[in-house]
Amino acid sequence: MDMDYIDIGVNLLDSSFEEDRDEVIDRAFNSNVQILINTSSSMEDSVRSLNLAKKYPSKIFTTAGIHPHNASTGDNSLKESLTRMLQNDCMVAIGECGLDYFRNLSPKDKQLSVFKTHLEVAKETGLPLFLHQRDAHEDFTNCLNEVLDSPIHGVAHCFTGNIDQMNAYLDMGLYIGITGWICDERRNADLIKAVKHLPLDKVLIETDSPYLIPRSLKNVRRNEPMNLSIIAEKLADEMGIEHSQLANQSVINSKKLFNLSI
Repeated sequence: MDMDYIDIGVNLLDSSFEEDRDEVIDRAFNSNVQILINTSSSMEDSVRSLNLAKKYPSKIFTTAGIHPHNASTGDNSLKESLTRMLQNDCMVAIGECGLDYFRNLSPKDKQLSVFKTHLEVAKETGLPLFLHQRDAHEDFTNCLNEVLDSPIHGVAHCFTGNIDQMNAYLDMGLYIGITGWICDERRNADLIKAVKHLPLDKVLIETDSPYLIPRSLKNVRRNEPMNLSIIAEKLADEMGIEHSQLANQSVINSKKLFNLSI
């Protein structure tokens, strides 16, 4: 039985897609992925992503924001620039934003400042947050609770944590985004334990293409959105539900969070 999907996290501007981006997109649509939400990691990315989305109206949407790795690029005009960018109809979320203390490619104080700017824009616009957190759980949750009232409108993108972290995000009102990490038996033990308790009305699925290739795919050099069903099948199995039930509910959840009327 064919099932429809929405991939809430793809990186179509990645250089690995430079030669065949349109073909990658076509393969996704031919694999029952109805909608792609492209992730921006800088303000320059946000402009490019907007132009891509305009080529595929009602099929590709995008986020606008600065990834914590690129927080050093944020300046005093960020709030104004971000707010203006988000006025485009195909911009459906703020981010990818958050904190990443695993690599610290931008100084922590700059990451915190830029993250809080994104949260202020979310508070003023009402748009959902596309959130990134790695090795920064405490500061991350503190920032969210400091700036925003519960429930918080957004998704913990590419969630790879344990059940306690998942429950903390669920208590805030966040959705949980699951990627091909769940297919990686080398490091998925905590995540598998967590998703067995993940409420169906809070689950979203994403490939994070070209990253996080599902381990069942052999001799593949990059991940593509067309592989979303592999993630969905594995997640459904671990949640103990029918594949069709997960696929259908994840589409409902995606449309609700990102206010997609199609």
